[in-house]
Amino acid sequence: MTKKLLVFTINILLIGLISCNDKPLQLQPDKYISTTTQAVSQFNSFKNLESLFNHKDDTVRIINFWATWCKPCVKELPYFEQANRYLKENNSKAKIILISLDMSEKNLVKYINKTELTSEVIWLDDADANSWIEKVNPNWDGAIPITLILKNGKQTFHSTDFESYEELKSFIKL
Repeated sequence: MTKKLLVFTINILLIGLISCNDKPLQLQPDKYISTTTQAVSQFNSFKNLESLFNHKDDTVRIINFWATWCKPCVKELPYFEQANRYLKENNSKAKIILISLDMSEKNLVKYINKTELTSEVIWLDDADANSWIEKVNPNWDGAIPITLILKNGKQTFHSTDFESYEELKSFIKL
């Protein structure tokens, strides 16, 4: 009887552990926009993107908010591209995600095609920024660029632009 109870208990524990596995993040964009290097996911509402900031799994997400009209943003994008190449070459579980706050699809596509961005680009086309900025980070005043690192349910916030690849590398801890 004790042996059967032990086997039953172990099976219940195993089922519990298996069911607790992290589920992959699945976002539902409103549409995809074609560029020469990738399909950009467009979100018309932060609500549809919010799970990106709350999802807990073993993937480290380095998220940069930017726009093509923001000079400091555009200046630092090559550093993110360099970090993206490094992460891919080293089979890292970390992922660079560039969230564009552009108001024009045309300008965004033109910029991505011109610069051949390969880091994942998401276009957040939600003009009601005051309703979601604090949900990203309560310390964010809305100015861009900003960068977040999401790791194991914790967030690291960087509120200014990066002056060099080395500075970004140090923040990411590559």
